[in-house]
Amino acid sequence: MLLAGVILLFPSFKVNNLSFILKVVFGFYTLIKLTQFLFIFKEKDYESLLTCLISALALLSLFIINLTIQNLVLILMIWMALMCLIKLKKADFYHDRKNKMWLLRLFILFTFLTTGLLTGINLYYEVDVQTIIIGFFFLINGILDTIDPIVLYLMENKQ
Repeated sequence: MLLAGVILLFPSFKVNNLSFILKVVFGFYTLIKLTQFLFIFKEKDYESLLTCLISALALLSLFIINLTIQNLVLILMIWMALMCLIKLKKADFYHDRKNKMWLLRLFILFTFLTTGLLTGINLYYEVDVQTIIIGFFFLINGILDTIDPIVLYLMENKQ
């Protein structure tokens, strides 16, 4: 969420290179998720590692592919689709353990998918608008990522 707040401030400082912004975001995601995987490793929970790998591949593709707006949207949509598969796998993880959290994870998946598709559709506007749309997408993604640990913490303290 902090990174999204910084991205939302970029247009004020005349930083509106969408390629640069996505490189920063995917680089940040790669580092944070790798750190999270190393410090908060749980047996059979590879969500952080998979997110790290997908973000690293998206970052690498930003350096390799010719960066037109269509390619940037394509990279973002592929990243989003792979993230949806990870979120679906996490929902299945909870469902297999007969934990009601799987319903929350499906809601998070649906919300992530909806905001991702809306972001991809609306990236053909002016550069300032693109930056704000990307910022809001990652802000919503950050909020969705914090819902699961908060609910787990509250459920733990309730018992």
